[in-house]
Amino acid sequence: MLRALVERLWLPEPESSGWPVRVTSGDVPAGHRVVERYAVIPSPERPRFLVPLDGRAVAAGSLTHYNGLRWARLRVPRTVLGAGFRTGLGPLLLRHRLLVCVPEELPPAELGDYLLSAHLQRVLGVPRLALGVGVRPPDPNLKPTLQLFGADGTPVGYAKVGWNDATREMTRREAAAIAAVTEEAAAGGVQVPRLLHHGPWRDYDLTVTAPLPLRIRRYRAEDGPPAVSYDAVSPDQPTPTDLPVSPDQPTPTDLPVSPGQLTPTDLSVSPDRPTPADLPGPFAARTTKLADAGFWRALRSEADVLAADAEEPRLAALIGAHCDELEREHGGAPLLVGRWHGDWVPWNMGRHAGDLYVFDWEHSAEEAPVGFDLLHWRFQVALVLRGRPLAEAVAAVRTAAADELPTVPPDHRGLLARLYLLEMFMRTYHLKRLGGGWNPALHPAMLEVLEER
Repeated sequence: MLRALVERLWLPEPESSGWPVRVTSGDVPAGHRVVERYAVIPSPERPRFLVPLDGRAVAAGSLTHYNGLRWARLRVPRTVLGAGFRTGLGPLLLRHRLLVCVPEELPPAELGDYLLSAHLQRVLGVPRLALGVGVRPPDPNLKPTLQLFGADGTPVGYAKVGWNDATREMTRREAAAIAAVTEEAAAGGVQVPRLLHHGPWRDYDLTVTAPLPLRIRRYRAEDGPPAVSYDAVSPDQPTPTDLPVSPDQPTPTDLPVSPGQLTPTDLSVSPDRPTPADLPGPFAARTTKLADAGFWRALRSEADVLAADAEEPRLAALIGAHCDELEREHGGAPLLVGRWHGDWVPWNMGRHAGDLYVFDWEHSAEEAPVGFDLLHWRFQVALVLRGRPLAEAVAAVRTAAADELPTVPPDHRGLLARLYLLEMFMRTYHLKRLGGGWNPALHPAMLEVLEER
């Protein structure tokens, strides 16, 4: 794990190409100087986090800031370690080091060409920058995510590094989504970290977002998927129709409606009811035919790519059959669509001062069926948080579609569940095709789900 991370962040090109950076856990190479220094926690054999040794405040802050978003099993040891670094004992107890070195003659002005930290320091306009780096096992979405700190340990932001086709697409998608939703999301009761920077570095794609509030606390899964009240939105602002409603919270029908404000019946997909097609902004919803929806066109396009993939004939046949059947039987069905977050789950949320903060927008897209976010919550909580098999996560989606989508006509709820599962299975294939690899939690079990029809 550590070797792969080092290659991504500091050694994107081989030494034989003339790349000047060296990374070592031992002696500094002759003729080189150390420019970044990290403690490897807990060890190089079991790495979990790289603590920047750039002063006590930075080291301690990298361990303790945002602990409110972490589970207790992580929060407690990080708090203890943070206290150790703050008192100066940490470096004495944690002996494993990672040293990033450059040639002594390399001019400081050229560091940004070879060091990601120096490049980010330059584009963000800060005098000094340190990186706190998490180390994770490989997964289909694996990309380095960096905490950025100033010289006094104050958080500067988060940086995501897209290094292959799959992860570059995600960082670009997140940057575009954040730029589109920030102001309108706030009007609907959701806070989105500002986009500080998006751009290339060598052949990487970087997205940097503003820091979260220091006292933010994690959103508890047991509280259910959060909702944004419709009465928080004035008639001339977009309605956040793609944000799900928890069964434990008031539904739109329970909320008072002021004159001229959209009501839940205005958002019905019934063809003889008015639609809010003229609403501006990313949370606007409109009714369209399934076959004309943006998400469906994108899904069919990916299905065409899959059909030509000689490595996946079984998946191609199953997906093709589902798409053809759905378009034949439901292509003309009216469908309410709008932007969805794409990964609406408790670990991508937090609470602070009464506000809901939502981050990680890398799977967001426009013109997805309203209700997808709620179904995704149920799917991921079952699959990831509870560790249930795919079949149980699929059952959770179908139950949620039947019971938790009050604005969707009953005869369309089964269709929505089927469309969501198809979207998730095609996302899984798309990431694999772009180099992310198969997600073992979904593949090959998703083939059996697709065969059920």
